[in-house]
Amino acid sequence: MGTPRTERAAMTDGRTAAEELRMHLAQAATRVEDPDARAHVEAALEAAEELPVRPLVECPVCGRVGLPERITAHECRTW
Repeated sequence: MGTPRTERAAMTDGRTAAEELRMHLAQAATRVEDPDARAHVEAALEAAEELPVRPLVECPVCGRVGLPERITAHECRTW
């Protein structure tokens, strides 16, 4: 079911999960035909628009990019 996580990560082109969510909801809103489903998708899109923008940061040691709290906690590997 769906695309494996590693393949999805490669397809995001540096977008955050919130940006990816907004993109998918916007596409769904243009394709859904059922009026009740459309109302739910549009409500979800409005809620997604209110999510805070979370900039990605780069680890100064290894160059890994991610959310600040994940970069702070990652196991830095310098190969």
